[in-house]
Amino acid sequence: MFFQFNVKGATNITDATRNVGYAGGSVCDTSGALASTGWYQFYGAGGTMVPNSAVAYNLCDTQATGWYNGAYPSTAGSTNTGTICYHWTSSTCQWSNSVSVTNCNGYYVFYLTRPSVCNLRVCTV
Repeated sequence: MFFQFNVKGATNITDATRNVGYAGGSVCDTSGALASTGWYQFYGAGGTMVPNSAVAYNLCDTQATGWYNGAYPSTAGSTNTGTICYHWTSSTCQWSNSVSVTNCNGYYVFYLTRPSVCNLRVCTV
């Protein structure tokens, strides 16, 4: 059974095509669900976390796949900062932008910024 936790002010993302198991596509986060800087919570069929190791490009319904280059906070209520890297061809961090990740006692919320170019998209697991 799945439980949705609603974090006040966070935008909920349930898009299954963000999952690392979804191949192909050219969707980007310069428009659509993550086009604005803010807090986001992932849940549902797409997954609940941003992977914290490089994801092969041309997955997650995009070309340059976004992953979290940092450590997840282990204590409830704590926040870590890191980088969202976008993997493209031979570089696992061809483009990047900052991220904050907060541990909400069993799930995470992410403060994400809009990527600088298309086709960059944050993936989930």
